[in-house]
Amino acid sequence: MEIIQSLILTDDGLHLADVPIPSLLPGEIKIEVRYVGLCGTDVSIWKGDHNVNLPLVLGHEFTGVIHQSTIPQFKVGSLVTAETAISCGSCWYCTNNMTRHCKKRETLGITTDGALSEFLTVPSEIVHVLPPDIDSVSGTFVEPIASAIQTRIKTPVDDGEPMVIIGCGKLGLIIAQVYDAVGAEVYLLDKNPWKLGLAKQLGFRRTIDVTTADWSSAILDETYGVGPRVVVEATGTAKGLDMALDIVRNNGVIALKSKHSDRSSIDPSQLAAREVQLQGSADGPFDIAIDMLNKGRIEVKRLVTKHFPLEDSQKAFEYAAKPDVNKVIIGI
Repeated sequence: MEIIQSLILTDDGLHLADVPIPSLLPGEIKIEVRYVGLCGTDVSIWKGDHNVNLPLVLGHEFTGVIHQSTIPQFKVGSLVTAETAISCGSCWYCTNNMTRHCKKRETLGITTDGALSEFLTVPSEIVHVLPPDIDSVSGTFVEPIASAIQTRIKTPVDDGEPMVIIGCGKLGLIIAQVYDAVGAEVYLLDKNPWKLGLAKQLGFRRTIDVTTADWSSAILDETYGVGPRVVVEATGTAKGLDMALDIVRNNGVIALKSKHSDRSSIDPSQLAAREVQLQGSADGPFDIAIDMLNKGRIEVKRLVTKHFPLEDSQKAFEYAAKPDVNKVIIGI
């Protein structure tokens, strides 16, 4: 029996373990994993802020090469990534083209074992071959780029329209680039000077430090005194949601992107009276994300803070939890 290494999260923490190489079923692709990007959700699960069934292999932002395939069009050696959602294909949502809401959905690295392993098998339906100009590190960003695109699809803006993104983490900066690509006038808010500096490196000049500036007045001054129509909350905190409600205009939209680990004290009656809409968004279109990345519309290399090998995964998670960190990459 061939043995591989997987990083397994248990009640006692992370453990690098020897496990049997996964078998290949009809319709599946076996992938030799190259790189995995740590997502905020990975760190939250590791910290115990999200309840999941353990033991579990984390990781859903990844690239790898096809090691074995049961589908002729997927060639051995091709660089690939994969969507996170594995749907049943037969429930009401699946038969009505809403597979991301499948009633029996499994999610890589959250409800089923993910990519922090030397090998991974997934259904061919969720595998995407990457073009030659996308390298194996940049390819780990396809999933968050797709997620950011879904935010824009669900909450569109007009060309030249001012809009606000709260949070300059990896996802916030990707969302900013996606909206910038369609002509939005993007304002970025954060309390971390390092992350605001990274936003400026990416070309965003409308950045506001909410700890030192009269941030709400600054936003009002730029939005006709009424606030922006669209605010994206990308911090995953109750404070961020409260800030969004403070500045969004009446009859505006708050786009919720990050998963929240704490409860908000938001007043539903205020939403009703002000006619403010809360709009969620989840998985997005990988084909559009790959196209934008391939054409250089999204800058990702500057978002990588540090690389770690698989054997140093404990250090990688500890590092990823620090405030002055954006994207951490684990090489398998």
